Order: sequence, then C-alpha cells, then structure tokens
Amino acid sequence: MRRILFVWLCIASVSLLAAEPLAIGGRLDALSLQDRDGRTVTLAAASAQPTVLLFYSTVCPISNDYNDRINALHRTYSAQGVRVLLINANSNESLADIEQHHKAAELLLPVYRDRSNVLADRLGAFVTPEAFLLDRDGVLRYQGHIDDSRNPARTRVRGLTTALDELLAGKPVTKSHSKAFGCTIKRVRKDS
Repeated sequence: MRRILFVWLCIASVSLLAAEPLAIGGRLDALSLQDRDGRTVTLAAASAQPTVLLFYSTVCPISNDYNDRINALHRTYSAQGVRVLLINANSNESLADIEQHHKAAELLLPVYRDRSNVLADRLGAFVTPEAFLLDRDGVLRYQGHIDDSRNPARTRVRGLTTALDELLAGKPVTKSHSKAFGCTIKRVRKDS
C-alpha cells in the first residue's frame, strides 16, 4: 500500500511540475491557436520582432474598457516592428462571438482562440485583459496589466508600454511583472 501511495505521489508531483507556468526569462517555442475561421495556426514565438500576447474577452466589461487602448497600442507598436496578437481563451465565448465582437469593437489587430486553454495554462494567464511580452527569441520579458486603471484618465503606471519601450531600446525590462486585473478566464474543464 505504501509503495502504491509513493508511486502515486511521484506521478502527481511530476504532473504538477509539468503544469508550472512559464516564468519570466523562460522561452516559449510556438503558439498553436485557432484563427477566426476556425483553422489551427501555429506561430513561432521567436520571430524577427517582439510579440505582445493580449488575453481578452468579448463579454468582460473590464476587458472591453481596454478596446481603444489595445487599438492604440497596436497602431503605435506595430509601426515599431512589434507583433501584437489578441487571444481569447474563454470556453464560454464562441468563434461567432469573437468574430462579432471583433467587428463591433473595430479591433485592428488579429485575434486568435486558445481553444483548450493550452497557451493560457502555459503562460499562467488568469484574467482578461492580461499582457505577455516576448522578446525576439520568444523569451518572456513581461507579464501583467496593460496599465493600472480601468479608467484611462486615472492611469498612473503603464506596465506593458514601459516594458515595450525598454525592450525596444535594448535595455532590460526593469519591472517584469505586475498584477493584472479583470474577469477570470473561463477555462475548459480538464478531465482528471
């Protein structure tokens, strides 16, 4: 009986280790996502440009408060060679919901679906909106909020753009983590 318990604890420990989210300084190899037409696409995390992954929701009011700021971020930083991608990982939002929201919100950037929360789990994304910044090598350099206020007039700390500016200037990211806030990602139930 003790031997069975020991084996089970070892297996459980290995499973927990495998489920650890990517830490700052860790490298992400590839992104396997679903495009708005339902096709699976694989994007290299390492590319000729830094990549911002923004987890968002079509129904979360906090996430929706950021739509204009997300468009502005895309306009500003894509002009500087940054790839900015929207990712929806909510199991309760369909591709049709995502498509309709993308058009209604007049979002300018590509949106993808993380259908089984694989990427959200790998990165440790929990809320919408939540931002992840990868350098050209696919190394995670920042995780956290876009900025510190739902109301743009009250924003004092711009975590994501500060990290982007430092990275683009060839400097180390001084504050690599901030607390994201918003609605929780509605995950797909995993069978045990």
